[in-house]
Amino acid sequence: MPSAQTRSAKGNLVQVLRQKSVWRELWLSVKRAHKDRRARRRLGFVSLWAGLLLLFLVAGVAYLAVLIGTGSIFFAPFVIPVLWWIRRRSKRDFEPMSIAPQAAAINAHADAARDAAARSWLADLMLVYAVLVDRAGSERFLKEKELPPNVEVTSRRAHMEVLRSAGLWERMALKDRDVVMMPDGAWAWEQINRYATGIEPLRLLRWILRIDFRLPTVGQQLSGDFGIAHEIVVDPERIRRGNQLIDTETVRTSRDDAHTTLFRCYAEAISRGYQEAHDEQTADWAKGITEELAGNQDEDFLLGDNLVSEASREQLGWATALANIRTDFLSMVLELLETGQPPDECPASIFAEEDESVPEPQ
Repeated sequence: MPSAQTRSAKGNLVQVLRQKSVWRELWLSVKRAHKDRRARRRLGFVSLWAGLLLLFLVAGVAYLAVLIGTGSIFFAPFVIPVLWWIRRRSKRDFEPMSIAPQAAAINAHADAARDAAARSWLADLMLVYAVLVDRAGSERFLKEKELPPNVEVTSRRAHMEVLRSAGLWERMALKDRDVVMMPDGAWAWEQINRYATGIEPLRLLRWILRIDFRLPTVGQQLSGDFGIAHEIVVDPERIRRGNQLIDTETVRTSRDDAHTTLFRCYAEAISRGYQEAHDEQTADWAKGITEELAGNQDEDFLLGDNLVSEASREQLGWATALANIRTDFLSMVLELLETGQPPDECPASIFAEEDESVPEPQ
C-alpha cells in the first residue's frame, strides 16, 4: 500500500509537469544547447530521468509478463495484504512503550500550530492578492476590448462578494477597498499597471502554499498571467483544502537567488547608464561584473531567451522590478516562518500606500 508521502510525491510530480514553464524552459534548453553548457546539463539530467523511467517501465512489464506466464499473478491479491500486515505488525512490536509525553511530539505539535497560523495568514493574503490582480486583468481587458452593448460586466460585484464571504473586506487597506468599489471599467492605466505587478507576489504565494510545486527563476517569469488569479477567485476554497507549507530553507534559497539576479540587473543598468551609481566604488563593481559576464553564454543570467547583457532596456527594467519584488516578498515570508508570528492585520497589497509610478508589466 503506498504511503501518504508517496502519493503526495506523485501528485506533486504531476502538478509540476502540468506547469507551462517546465516545458517552456525545456524547449529553451533545446534551443540553447549548442552554445550553453547549462542547457546541455539540464537536457542531460532530463534524459537520465527519462531513461530511468523507461527502464523501470520495461522492467515492470517484463516482471508482469513472468507472473502471468507462471500463473503467479493469481496469488498476488492474497500475498500482498498478508505481507503488508506482517510488516506492520513487526514494526509495531518493536516500538518502545512509554506513558510520558515525548518531547518530539510536543515540539511537533507546537510547530504544526505555528505553521497553521502562518498558513492561515498567508492564505488570507493570497486571496486578497488574487482579487486585486484579477480585477486588474478585468480592467485591462475592458480598456483593450469593446464589449457588445448587451454584455454586463460583474467583476466588481463578484470580487466584493468573495472578499466578504472570506471575512476580508473590512480587513483590507482602505485604499484598496476603494479601488475595488470603483465601477467596472473605471480604473486608469496607472492603477491597472500597479495592481498587475501583484502577479509576482501571487505566484510566490501559490508556491509557498504548495498550490504550485515549482518556482522558475525571475528571468523565466517575465510575462504575467492573470489566469493564476482568476482560478483562485472562482474557487477560493482551493486555498484552504491543503495544509502544506514551504520550508524556510527553500524560501531562503529562492530569496538569495532573486537577490543575486537583482544585483546582476542593477550592475548592467549602471554600466549602460540607465542608472547612476551611488559612488565610484559601485561604478567599478558594476563595470567589473558586466565585463566578466558580457556575452558569456555559459555564465550570464538569462532573461527569457536573452542574456542580461543582451536584453533590451525594457526587459532589463522589468526583470529588475520583479527581482526586487521577489526579494522583498520572500524576505517578509522568511521572517514570518522563522518567528511564527503573523501580523495582526492582513495588508491588501504592498502598493497600498505608494503613489509613484511602476513599470508596465510585460
